[in-house]
Amino acid sequence: MSKVVVRPAKLNELSWLLEVKETGRPLTDVSPIWVRKDVIYHGSIHSGPECHLYCEFGIVLSGRGLYQVQKEKAEDRPGDVFLGEPGVPHWGKILKYPRKSIVVYFLPSVLIEMGPESEGAQILHRFTSSRSLKERLLRPPPILRKQLIAGFEEIAEEFETQRFGREIRLRTLLMELLVKLLRWEEKVRKEPARMKSEADWKRINKVLQFLREHYTEPLYAEKLALATGMSKTQLKIVFHSMLGMSWVKYLQAYRIHRAAALLSEPGFNVTETAFAVGFESLSHFNSVFHAFMGVSPREYGRQGLKSTKSEPGQHQLKKDVSENN
Repeated sequence: MSKVVVRPAKLNELSWLLEVKETGRPLTDVSPIWVRKDVIYHGSIHSGPECHLYCEFGIVLSGRGLYQVQKEKAEDRPGDVFLGEPGVPHWGKILKYPRKSIVVYFLPSVLIEMGPESEGAQILHRFTSSRSLKERLLRPPPILRKQLIAGFEEIAEEFETQRFGREIRLRTLLMELLVKLLRWEEKVRKEPARMKSEADWKRINKVLQFLREHYTEPLYAEKLALATGMSKTQLKIVFHSMLGMSWVKYLQAYRIHRAAALLSEPGFNVTETAFAVGFESLSHFNSVFHAFMGVSPREYGRQGLKSTKSEPGQHQLKKDVSENN
């Protein structure tokens, strides 16, 4: 089985980093998983280089592409799996068509909610620890590759339904895929996956719980550190080490997700929503919301939650494919 070959990008190949935009997906505490299935016969449906505050777990079904993550690049093949860390700039080019892939985005809370003593923390650390592209783009063996493709197809199909138990099923399927992949990694490396200390996860849980309970209030490092038993320096270091982002950025994302849920309801008021989720300035709320969601709060509320999927989802892609044939 061939290995993924990772190369450092040349200086003239890094101009895309200047075009990176922070993107958002319609994820909430109630619906923390979002799935995108791409079927591309020519051109590209992607808006450009991006970074986001979600974990990203994807697989290539057909075609070939060039992954670029920060200052590294590597070509992928069908069956390759990508594990994306929150906040890390990345981009992809299509080298061979048709290009088919499935990507699952999920909030870190999906794994954090399993508890600091559970294996959820170990899985999350696989995404958030600082790693090279060689450890992000994986090429599983044929048997595992077949299992993963079937699993991704199933989670994509489940995402498109509105059946009873949909959210529970999505979480179950995601966990099954992650466990299969990490068991293979553990066997290949002949050592357990690396993990931060249990004590640090317990402290992070305290921080996250405090943020969820007080996100509507003005929050500063001093207040948060005092409430969670850490110094400001400890708070900054531990949070970024465990989740790959600052607590301020996490709080912003959480507030925007709560705002998106409110704006999806009939009779919304943008100003009331901004203050309800903890923003002290309407202009700041508008700019942060647009940075995360790709549209203004007013437009989001007008079009409804379905229209916020600015990147074509499975239904829209089926239409695109039929038009291209």
